[in-house]
Amino acid sequence: MDKSYSSGAEKTTGLVLGSLSLALTGSIVFWYLGNPTQFIEQRLGVNSEAFNSVIVWLSAFIIAIGYIMYTVKAIPFVREHLFTFSWLKVIGIWAAFASSIVEEILFRQVLMDWLMSLNYGIIVQVVASALIFGLAHGAWVLLRGEFKIALPVILSTTILGGLLAILYLIADRNLLAPIVAHIIINLFIEPWLILSAVTGSWDKEKKEDKLVK
Repeated sequence: MDKSYSSGAEKTTGLVLGSLSLALTGSIVFWYLGNPTQFIEQRLGVNSEAFNSVIVWLSAFIIAIGYIMYTVKAIPFVREHLFTFSWLKVIGIWAAFASSIVEEILFRQVLMDWLMSLNYGIIVQVVASALIFGLAHGAWVLLRGEFKIALPVILSTTILGGLLAILYLIADRNLLAPIVAHIIINLFIEPWLILSAVTGSWDKEKKEDKLVK
């Protein structure tokens, strides 16, 4: 398959993802070293209770597969490179694990548990988690001035954030299933989602259709 992006865009994406992954990995190591057992069993949810419900894990895989299908349909660039493997993909795999772990800890566990401690109900917890998650993921699109694509990105990631928040609740606030679902999604769509932003190739097929016409 011929590459539809420049080496410069590839290097920029690698730098962005690599820098982000390094910072996030540093956070994970910091949390782990603070209390290894607590981090693994309580933060990550790797304990015997994590595998008690088939519904939880079925829901996790449905959410992951559904969002991957939506992304490859909505962004042709991601679909085109879905199974492309390169040095950039290696960084994407690293980013998938690091970003998914940190984001689920912050947007689901920390935020939702904090709201619960303030006596807010589960609806407020889910909505807040979803909205902040969506806005955080739409911010980097807005920085490029891609206002037309920003709304769909914010909307889709808000919905994903809401689904992961609900998954966190039905898992009895065990974070492992949401983390796994998030990792699966990112393993497929990254680094191509970031690269599509760097190159401005969100709607490649539409642009090509216009040129043909």
